Amino acid sequence: MTMKIWIFIILYIFSSISYVSSKELEIDNISAVINDEIILNSDINKILILFKKEGVDSRIPLKINFLREKVIQKLILDELILQEANRMNVIVTEEQINDMIKQIALKKNITIDELKNNILFHSNFTYKNYINNIEKILKIRMVQDYELNKRINISEKEINVVFNKLVDDNKKLKKINLSYILLPILKENSDILINNKKKIAESIIKKLTKGYNFEKMYQECKKNNSLFLVKKMFWMNLQDIKNVFSDFVEISEKGQILGPFLSDKGFYIFKVNDIHNNKENIITEFYIQHCLIKPSIIKTDLESKNNILEIYKNIKSGVYSFDYAVKNLSQDVYSSNKNGDIGWISKEFFNDDFNKVLMCLKKNEISKPIKSNSGWHIVKLLDKRQIDTFYRVKKKEAYNILFLQKTALEKQQWIKDLKNVSYIKIIRP
Repeated sequence: MTMKIWIFIILYIFSSISYVSSKELEIDNISAVINDEIILNSDINKILILFKKEGVDSRIPLKINFLREKVIQKLILDELILQEANRMNVIVTEEQINDMIKQIALKKNITIDELKNNILFHSNFTYKNYINNIEKILKIRMVQDYELNKRINISEKEINVVFNKLVDDNKKLKKINLSYILLPILKENSDILINNKKKIAESIIKKLTKGYNFEKMYQECKKNNSLFLVKKMFWMNLQDIKNVFSDFVEISEKGQILGPFLSDKGFYIFKVNDIHNNKENIITEFYIQHCLIKPSIIKTDLESKNNILEIYKNIKSGVYSFDYAVKNLSQDVYSSNKNGDIGWISKEFFNDDFNKVLMCLKKNEISKPIKSNSGWHIVKLLDKRQIDTFYRVKKKEAYNILFLQKTALEKQQWIKDLKNVSYIKIIRP
């Protein structure tokens, strides 16, 4: 895509608000009226030209008509939202505009000066027009975000329903390592023979659940291959086990005995050898207090280190307590008024040396001075735990799924509400 095409897309497709209002223009140049604003035919045509340059065949009238209608509808919607922004007195700051310009330049992998030059020399628009369009884009976003967030309400109950579904779906991927003893049956076997084999299978289960060694039972059955078929150490997905044998199979621990299950091949007795849970993503978290001394313009890193060493010596010698040091000497303003409490922090938050110290600390033990990117610390370990981040991630995923679903629905309703209270007239050529 050429730079010129890209600039046009930024102005027309990305913003979709390139129209100009003017009472001096002839009525036949107007394509739509939205309350007291207008959309011009020339502006719509400019966007359609971009589509043509991007490969849309102008010889296909239905496609061009379809695109034209989509462009008109998008411009109408943007104008409605802009009018709403003006009604709400939405103000876009210079800082917000500059941030967006930086993002556009970054996405294009060019500098801001290069972006300005491209606009000035590769387009028919002034930089001021470009800035005005960005301001309108930001207003549209701000109003839309405000309105949708106001309308969307997601309850904990709704989150839990989706969360449980995600957890159940993940459990279907659980892999189970099994061994089995099979009492085979044939189609021609009589009901009496099948019933006898069922009783044998039940007696084996009873024996195993009372503590009889499965390995020993497995070897005994293996020798008696005229009555039993056996297999050791194979993997199956939990969902496949449920599909083949029973939806009510619950596998919770290694060594578990299951069965007997009847299939078209006979009566199965299983032993669970191993379980692979896809959900496991265990991380270590530390609950800590700290006293922090930070380097600054007037204090070097060495001076900070010497300062924290002096504090550590005074705590150890009993000159003052750790709590006193936190309250009166710590330079972490956020935590010093909470006795240095910074709550549960993930192991991933710290560097390797910091983690080594934390892992070796006992509960309520105070560390020697240690360094992080923030400065020099004395840390007191209050507690340590391992957590499975799977559930945290899935909870967030459940919320995001609901938010996207409700956003789509609420946006449609909001647009409908805006149109219902507005005067909109599309003038066909």
